[in-house]
Amino acid sequence: MQFLKNLNKKKLLFVCLVSLLVLSLSTAAVSTFGKAESRFSGIRIYLSPSNQYTNYYAVGDTTEMEQCDLIAKKTAEKLKKLGFTVMVGQSGASLESRCSESDAFHADMHIPIHTNALNGEYTGGTHVYVYGSDEQTAAESFLSTLGKISPGDDDRIEYNPDLYEVFTPNALTVYIECEFHDTEEGAGWIINNTDRIANAIADGVYNYYSNIE
Repeated sequence: MQFLKNLNKKKLLFVCLVSLLVLSLSTAAVSTFGKAESRFSGIRIYLSPSNQYTNYYAVGDTTEMEQCDLIAKKTAEKLKKLGFTVMVGQSGASLESRCSESDAFHADMHIPIHTNALNGEYTGGTHVYVYGSDEQTAAESFLSTLGKISPGDDDRIEYNPDLYEVFTPNALTVYIECEFHDTEEGAGWIINNTDRIANAIADGVYNYYSNIE
């Protein structure tokens, strides 16, 4: 009988030790997430998906606005998980209202999300537009994540201070053209890779703010 009592005590002690270990690991995980969340929670990101509903894709019976709305939604989900404060512009809203909303939101970064077009033959890759050299580092952060996955090989950064949604917002603005939708290759890739595109945009934000701190 004494032997059984000792055995039961050992089992109880083992169960207690395992429970404490699990609780310790869970607490550490929550603590780690809390630190990541608090690190970026003060950074406000405004996503402005294209409102160009008449820009039809070469395949897929879809439009630039439809796909960019989807990409922006998925980007916002990932950014929020990383701890950023995020707002997404209402589908189809005007550029004027988007810029005013971004300013009222006190955005730190304003990101127009578009897909590109030229002549139906040019799958040109990722193009990033910014106001000037002060935004070069931010532009490079997005080109390095999105450019490496888009099928076109003419990835580039261009200074374009004349674009309304580049010069108007108060926030640092990075205007992204994800790929060319007027070729079958480009359109098909965008439609089938909205998750990867969203992840790449979110990673661009994360990498930029991780490196400047």
